[in-house]
Amino acid sequence: MHLAPTDGHTATPAAPNSLATRKDWQIDPGASRVEFSIRKRLFVVPLTVTGRFSDVQGTITLDEHDPTSALASVTIAPSSIDTANAKRDAHLRTAEFFHVDRHPAMTFRSRRVEQTDRGFNRFQVVGDLTIRGVTREVALDAIYVAAQGSGPKRRMKLTLTTTLNRRDFGLHWNTLLIAVADTLTVNLAVEATPKETAQS
Repeated sequence: MHLAPTDGHTATPAAPNSLATRKDWQIDPGASRVEFSIRKRLFVVPLTVTGRFSDVQGTITLDEHDPTSALASVTIAPSSIDTANAKRDAHLRTAEFFHVDRHPAMTFRSRRVEQTDRGFNRFQVVGDLTIRGVTREVALDAIYVAAQGSGPKRRMKLTLTTTLNRRDFGLHWNTLLIAVADTLTVNLAVEATPKETAQS
């Protein structure tokens, strides 16, 4: 996902001098992951399907002294889906689900960040999520771990979670024998390094 302001959207005003101290951080794809779980029923047997997207890219613009002024832009390739079942993954890439030929990217662009628990560095990140060309506002609960030290290998960490309704994004597929739940849980673990020293 690529974290950045969206054209036409007004972000929450930054704290004084925040713009001067913001720095760009690049998400490390090798150390970041997007995972999800969703319930389904096969005939009468309830099951849980879990999976992940391995191709995650993005930028976080951050004032380390004021995380609420952060901006984020993230891009995820739906073609990188992996549910440990090759036949199911191929189906999920078709027009019945993510339609990756027509919609090769899912994106998230933050609009505002609010602190929900100062003592535990908990925040809520609100922004626009686009899947299959459909954009909806979503809110993610986040825990922020600031980078330590001062060297070029500094690394910040974020864990985020949210619940989505797949039908909000045009994902309606069901059959008489296979019923997929409407809601799914999404968990993200993100690591990022200062952009000037980020890995290529």
